Amino acid sequence: MLRSSSFGIWALLASFAVGASENITLPDFGRSANAGISEREENAYGLSVLRQLRNAGVLIEDPQLAEYLRTLGTRLGEASDQPEQRFTMVLLRDSSFNAFAVPGGVIAVHSGLVLAALRESELAAVLAHETAHVTQKHIVRAMERSQKASIPIMLGTIAAIAASSQAGSSSGNLGEAAMVSGMALMQQLQINFTRDNEFEADRIGIQTLQRAGFEVSAMAAMFMRMQSNFRTVGLGGAPPQYLQSHPISTTRIAEAKARAQALIALPARNCATPDTAASCDSEVRFSLMRERVRVLEGGNSAELVKFYRDGLADRGDSLALQYGLALSLSRAGKQQQAGDLTDRLLNLHSAADLQLTLQLLRAEIAVEAREQAVWQPLYAKLLSSHPRHRVVGSSYAAALLSLGSKASGTEALGILRDLTLTFVNDPSLYEQLGRAYQLAGDEIRAGESYAQATALRGALEDALLQLETLARRPQLDYYGRARLDALIAEITPIVLEIREAKGESARTNARPTAGASLRTELHRHGE
Repeated sequence: MLRSSSFGIWALLASFAVGASENITLPDFGRSANAGISEREENAYGLSVLRQLRNAGVLIEDPQLAEYLRTLGTRLGEASDQPEQRFTMVLLRDSSFNAFAVPGGVIAVHSGLVLAALRESELAAVLAHETAHVTQKHIVRAMERSQKASIPIMLGTIAAIAASSQAGSSSGNLGEAAMVSGMALMQQLQINFTRDNEFEADRIGIQTLQRAGFEVSAMAAMFMRMQSNFRTVGLGGAPPQYLQSHPISTTRIAEAKARAQALIALPARNCATPDTAASCDSEVRFSLMRERVRVLEGGNSAELVKFYRDGLADRGDSLALQYGLALSLSRAGKQQQAGDLTDRLLNLHSAADLQLTLQLLRAEIAVEAREQAVWQPLYAKLLSSHPRHRVVGSSYAAALLSLGSKASGTEALGILRDLTLTFVNDPSLYEQLGRAYQLAGDEIRAGESYAQATALRGALEDALLQLETLARRPQLDYYGRARLDALIAEITPIVLEIREAKGESARTNARPTAGASLRTELHRHGE
């Protein structure tokens, strides 16, 4: 069953949502930040942006990359001035050097930023700076100043999305581009930070870096490379988006260097032999995930294979380049070569974290090659040693579901039911669960799971209609009807609150009875 906490702020969330076919209700940030925007309102805004990104299909929703960013976000969040603040980091499929944060702790990391970082500490430096903007309420204050400007930008974005949708599916990319461009422009206006904001975010961010165990010199190094890369473009080129919203001056670089020197520096690390340097495990994992981003970003597989082979010719036995080569070979349809390379890497690197990452790669390659005799025992072994592991479990379930049989669906059910008990707010898991129930022959539970996924993606009214349709099935048993009635009772008042917030619905605060349909409730309240 969906947890009540999952829905607690969706009434606000949906009233903030934008869509071409709906009336536009934007968040009300007209009050002074000193008057206090509630945490509930900030979280609602963040989730509304997250839902837009998910629905637009512009995120790289890869379990391994999602887990890496979740771990990095947790590490930085716990080291921040407000460790109780939760951060959700998502990866945007965009080659530009950029990242942005919104109230509620949602931070969108552009894939280009990950690829530009030479060390994990450099990526962490930019993200620590963004976390400081959240904890110091810079974003809320900036949004207040630009509220009037953001409305026409958002409306223009919606119009562009609607136009591309009417033009047909071939123009789908135009809609995504319009949405991302509009959001980026709105964010640029909303987060046009003052000089004081930037220096404060630098100061607090570098302290967060130190407390989290990263190299404090990385912030100045990243700033210098951003500035240097821009200069190489030439005077006629536009500065990167990050430099437009976060202008970098020589003073900021100098102060970042001075702060780093004033802090206790971490001892130098030698990562040449990662298996014997436990402190370097995180850095090595970053280098692998960076290459994973490069391959999954959507580039030409043959060109990527050449890129990695050329790199290995110049740099010898780089583990990160070999990992990227194996993944790109698999994507290029050369699974035998990819599998042989990964097997060699598994024999060379014995560190536990590396073994898990490489074994997941080996299983992934076997799935691409349809070698069930290879991936099934490998996933089963990994799941045994890593029970309820988000990446292992979902990857194993996806492989089982690809078989399309009743037996494989039933096996996937056992894995996914456990995962959804732990990761209650992950819509992709509920989508997998729905497919597993479908293969196992349980259409009612499949429909429930798909409705839960729909709700978790923010489409509460669609989810409610799905559940009501299921509730009319004549083959429902007592327990199935009780589950559906409970879910309907949980969602219906929230949908009513959403409509009321939009000025479209009930003129009373009465809560509906369990199992009552939305149409009945709306009629009862005079709709």
